[in-house]
Amino acid sequence: MRIWTVPERWLRRGVLAVLVGLAVAAGIGFQAKAGVVPAVTSPASERFALRDVVTSQKAIALTFDISWGRVMPDKVLAVLVRDHAAATFFLSGPWATTHPDYVKRLVRDGFEVESHGWAHVNYSALDHAGVVDNIRRASAVLAELTGRPVTLVRPPNGDFNRHVIAAARSQGETVVTWGTDSLDWMNPGVATITRRVLKGAHPGDIVLLHASDTCKETDLALPGIIQTLRAEGYRLVTVGELLQLGTPNYRG
Repeated sequence: MRIWTVPERWLRRGVLAVLVGLAVAAGIGFQAKAGVVPAVTSPASERFALRDVVTSQKAIALTFDISWGRVMPDKVLAVLVRDHAAATFFLSGPWATTHPDYVKRLVRDGFEVESHGWAHVNYSALDHAGVVDNIRRASAVLAELTGRPVTLVRPPNGDFNRHVIAAARSQGETVVTWGTDSLDWMNPGVATITRRVLKGAHPGDIVLLHASDTCKETDLALPGIIQTLRAEGYRLVTVGELLQLGTPNYRG
């Protein structure tokens, strides 16, 4: 004789829901990376890259891509260290492999190191396996050199599509582009670089700069950018720190 008044399939579902809830509460099966806000699952986050953070706090993240050379990386780092300015560096895998001392110095000096992928090509032109391979190879090198997992990836040229986003998420990483482009990669002049950053700057902004040798003016524009942002009340933080201060904003 049955004693249940609730259909068994409903009961099983209820028990399962309780068990899942207890597991989440206990932290079972949840492996968020320390110090980083887990990527928000939403239609926007599954289609677009992180551009900036919605926050009322006047915090801003200066970010630097490096793919080649050593002259400009040293110059940029010297300015940041001298001015005690936080920053995030997106390093390509091949460059990190040939400059391990620089990568380790970045970590030692307290900077955030994330991925700029492996091959410097548009990832939207690759299939899923190709994107995963580029992300995985770069992250393996950076994790070994920094001693911490990679959580963010900025694809070369800021190029992405839906399958690039999916490939990155499969590796536990969030695709990041930028809110303000300094255009320093075009070497348009120190005044133009500075003006573009200051004009575009807003609370939660992620600023794109470069420290590859093809960029000849970044180190010259940087002191004025840092000084003016601070005078305007901005606090310089890493992207990881910025994510702690508000809501991630995913845009195409």
